[in-house]
Amino acid sequence: MENNTFNTINLIDDVPSEIKGRVALAGGILHISSELKGRLDMVSLFARLRRRGVYNYEFHEPGIFNAQYATYATSNFQGDNEVQQFAIELIAKAFDVGASDIHIVDFGTYTIIKFRCNGLLVDHTQLSAERGKRLIATIYQILAQSSDAVFSPTERQDGRIVQRKYLPPSVHAIRIHSEPIECIGEEGIGTAMCLRLLYDSTAASGTLHERLGQLGFSNDQCDTFKYLTRRTGLSIISGPTGHGKSTVLKHVMECMTSLHPERAYYSIEDPAEYPMSGVRQIKVNSNDQNERNKSYDDAIAGTMRCDPDILMIGEIRYIEAAKAAIDASLTGHGVWATVHASSALGIIPRLVRILSENMENPLEHLCAQNVLAGLEYQRLIPVLCPNCKIPFMELKNEEKSKYIPEDIQERLRKLCGDDREQIHVRGEGCELCKKSGLIGQTIAAEVIDTDRTLLEYLRLGKPSAAYEYWRKQKNGKSYLDHALELIKRGVVDPLITEERLNVPLDFNEKFIPLDSVA
Repeated sequence: MENNTFNTINLIDDVPSEIKGRVALAGGILHISSELKGRLDMVSLFARLRRRGVYNYEFHEPGIFNAQYATYATSNFQGDNEVQQFAIELIAKAFDVGASDIHIVDFGTYTIIKFRCNGLLVDHTQLSAERGKRLIATIYQILAQSSDAVFSPTERQDGRIVQRKYLPPSVHAIRIHSEPIECIGEEGIGTAMCLRLLYDSTAASGTLHERLGQLGFSNDQCDTFKYLTRRTGLSIISGPTGHGKSTVLKHVMECMTSLHPERAYYSIEDPAEYPMSGVRQIKVNSNDQNERNKSYDDAIAGTMRCDPDILMIGEIRYIEAAKAAIDASLTGHGVWATVHASSALGIIPRLVRILSENMENPLEHLCAQNVLAGLEYQRLIPVLCPNCKIPFMELKNEEKSKYIPEDIQERLRKLCGDDREQIHVRGEGCELCKKSGLIGQTIAAEVIDTDRTLLEYLRLGKPSAAYEYWRKQKNGKSYLDHALELIKRGVVDPLITEERLNVPLDFNEKFIPLDSVA
């Protein structure tokens, strides 16, 4: 059975309670355990489902049904055990389709569930309001470990599922975050809950070039990363949530521990996402903002007394983390961290905003010699299935706009010229890609190693001059350049690429420097 072809029709209200758990809807086919043959309630169920577009059904021996379809069967949700089982099965389904996240959104009058697969959100199913609320509370209160014992729809909360009995194979943990949202309903408060599946990559091996190359970095970018691992100072990886920052950081840290085991490696994380071989991981986690800041500050101070050689700060969100990163860099440590920014050079104004809370002239501190070593920005783009992708230039003219809008076609003509023969678009799907037309994700990135000239431009508040210097004098390639190369090679779809990058492909061409290189 193709586990990824779930029909998103919600069966819960259609299936009689006596047979729930023995029927499953997948790929538009109703799969039924054979002991239900001849039952009158099955006849009425067939009639209801035909009105909803489900015409095909198959009976299976009970053993086969249990092995292949039971995890996709409907649940009656009559008690806490049923809700808990539904939650476990939901996680299993997300794992089967390779989802990175599960989105559960309670809108007050109904609840929707979506999976993020290959970077794109896809519908999974819909529940009634009551069942959705019970599902969210059960995930937080029973499956998860959290600092709060009770789920509260009016508060922002974090948790983590770590017990193996709730987790699919190769998922070492699930990170949970919930936010209260405005909704239509009696209380006017709903919940947006996101579950991030943290896949176990502890078995990864190979050199830094091999690991980063598999993620999609170019040879030149891998060379720059290798150079940064040999420098002291602060190297920062940036990008939006869910675009692989923690994965890259894990590979960098593990490769350094393997190459130089004589050094002491520490990480401070809120909380730790991945286990890292050879790294002493310090966890910081609290739902109370004031307590979290103090815990972060205490953890950093304690780590610096542990004689570290390399320090990793999972994410710079607070001034304590930013100041610690700078202080550690000034004392000759190698420091690696992540931050949310819109580009590699966009890391600078992001850090300035954090530091300006109680630091005068933060640029002077950031751009001091031996502080900033490297700046990186990345985004993940879905990869086209090599088996069913469609050559764009072979499409008839009247068909082309169905796959790529005219404005994007015009940008491709300007940027690629005659170099468009290898451009491909997403196909209809096949067995290899599980009917999705996509198979995994790759990185579009920009990696900058700093020098005195670049840092001086940044210190003087001339980011445009720094950017032009990097592009022209250091042969830097932006993440848009990287993405365009992937398009030209037929690796990614142009339309999906623009949607994932959130900027047009010719954004660099429209960038007008505000200052010039001296």
